[in-house]
Amino acid sequence: MRKYTNRAVRRTTTLLAASAVLVAACGGSGDGDDRASDADEPEQTEVEPEPESDAASEPGDSSDQEPAPAEEPEPESDPEPAADPGSGDIADWTVLVYIMGDNDLEPFAVDDLLEMNEITPSDRVNVIALADRHPEYTLDDDPLGDFATTRLFRVSSDGGLEAAPDEDEVNVGDPDVLAEFIAQGITTAPAERYAVVLWNHGAGWPGMGPDETDGNDILDLADIDQAFEQGLAAAGVDQVDLVGFDACLMASYEVASVMDDHARYMLASAELEPGHGWNYMALDALSANPDVSTVELGNAIIDGFVGQAQEAGTDEQITLSLVDLTRMAELEGALGSLTEPLLAEPELAAPLLAQAQADALKFGANPDPSIDSFHVDLGQVVTTLGERDPVLAEPAATVSDLIDEMVVSKVDGVATRGATGLSIYFPPFADTFRQGYLNLQGVEVWPDLLTSFYTAGAAIPEEEQVQFTNTNGEGEYFFDEDGLNLFGFFDTVAENNVVEAEIFYGVLDESDGSIIYIGEEPGEFSTDGSGLAAAIYDLTVLTISDGIDTDYAYLDLGIDRESGVATIDVPLWYVPPEEFDTDDPPRDVLLSLVLDLDFNILSETYYRIDENGIAGELAADPNGLIFPVVLNEYPDGTTEWLTLSERGLFANLPDLVYDLEPLEAGTGLYAELVIRDYGGNTSAVSMFDTIPG
Repeated sequence: MRKYTNRAVRRTTTLLAASAVLVAACGGSGDGDDRASDADEPEQTEVEPEPESDAASEPGDSSDQEPAPAEEPEPESDPEPAADPGSGDIADWTVLVYIMGDNDLEPFAVDDLLEMNEITPSDRVNVIALADRHPEYTLDDDPLGDFATTRLFRVSSDGGLEAAPDEDEVNVGDPDVLAEFIAQGITTAPAERYAVVLWNHGAGWPGMGPDETDGNDILDLADIDQAFEQGLAAAGVDQVDLVGFDACLMASYEVASVMDDHARYMLASAELEPGHGWNYMALDALSANPDVSTVELGNAIIDGFVGQAQEAGTDEQITLSLVDLTRMAELEGALGSLTEPLLAEPELAAPLLAQAQADALKFGANPDPSIDSFHVDLGQVVTTLGERDPVLAEPAATVSDLIDEMVVSKVDGVATRGATGLSIYFPPFADTFRQGYLNLQGVEVWPDLLTSFYTAGAAIPEEEQVQFTNTNGEGEYFFDEDGLNLFGFFDTVAENNVVEAEIFYGVLDESDGSIIYIGEEPGEFSTDGSGLAAAIYDLTVLTISDGIDTDYAYLDLGIDRESGVATIDVPLWYVPPEEFDTDDPPRDVLLSLVLDLDFNILSETYYRIDENGIAGELAADPNGLIFPVVLNEYPDGTTEWLTLSERGLFANLPDLVYDLEPLEAGTGLYAELVIRDYGGNTSAVSMFDTIPG
């Protein structure tokens, strides 16, 4: 059995002089002429558009329910031009796209460049992209020539992409490179409005990356802040009009708190984003009408994203929101007013906060807490606080109203229905909190509240900690047509402190007495003074097959009856062919399934996630191997994720088949019903029996 091991990203910063490459590629000298000089004519890259690469998501069984349309915004007031119109030919828009494609997302980067190749040219619009690629992710019949360096493109005035005559390999995880790209893009292609888009795997406050050929370097949030500060200062511009993150998990309060100094609007996704990401043909909206406002451009990108997601069958779980960053100071002040009473009485506030966290929509969730993002919907947290405590009702309403006003446009899917447009970092317990969060600059309110919350949780008196009263930890149970019904009674002195109940179930490994856990799902607990906690398990196991082999897999099941969907998160490992005979650890992958309540699959997406929580859709080599993993508990109580398979499944992802199979009668079944309080204290009752015939 191959065992789960933690990995660390080794960060190596290599400062390269990108200036010469960028200036030569953009052409011009900042006098408003955005065409290259005759002496430095860029080569025209002949790009014939092709269908999406095989690595992109295949269309799945899509739901009949379409994502909610982008909300109609308030009219936008035009900002002052960022450049002096008298200095030369000033375009209406310059869009700079920073493609960090030096990793397994490279096939999707090529797709997006091909979309840019189709943009209608306009002398009033500049579209410039810096694209970094990887030498080992080779594509067949690559229209871009399968370059393995860093190349700068722009949409030619004659149509199509043209590339800089020279190319080099630069570390796009270096903030100086991003700063130079911003500065040179603005000075060589001046415009009245600017948009900067960052493209890669994303993680929210931990940042974006990696650049695999440069030491797996990433841009953390401090790097992004530094790059924009330096780049905009060098260009003589205070702010850009739009900052976009074509990446997972970046529509967070923390990212917005840093970017409000550098941009007026932010466009990003709170949830994991499918690999196809944005449809850059949406930039045609600028060619058709260069006078469009920032909000109108944001809406066009949202519409393009939704349309592409519907085509790919990934629209069930999407989010994308356009946020007015000019009001972040108001939001921070309102959050300060909301948190003031929570900080004043932490022992009373902690149960409220815990329940708000538990009830909120989760983004980037993972059964393995070491790589869970612990991002929750900020608006939903605030709403729950206001509903549960009259003292908080007014300040919570102020925050909720501000979020509604700031998020001028948004979209969600059936499995993300009700997402308000901004997430926030909120691990439920102290042992899942990452201390690096306390080092963030520009995030003023939330770290203090989390610290207070965890301190209160650690101070729960022992007699008020959650505790089942069942003798010897044995739960009461019975089997019926629904499956296993497991329940127990807890001491009601802790009733106000209980946050969640879950059932974990597995089978006995008779070879060493281990329990092989194959799944988890929510249970229920009473708040009426009865002290009852209960859960039902339907006695099925998830299997995944490649048509040759079939493996058991672990699942984390959630059901939203209001939306009429179920979600299943499945932890996996992926090993590419070139690493079969190496000691490289497998790559953590999450399979995210959305199903209707009859358990028909509506969408399926595989995401690669590293130990920093940086995520993006997996572009798997079909000849690579997928290994489903399970959670193994040894007789001494220690646990680890491991695979039961020595062979694995071929990673031809569209051909993998999933099934929920009933466990055989006579199988030894072990189940645990676990309840937790807001301090992370747990108590469990369990059962072991054979499944009846």
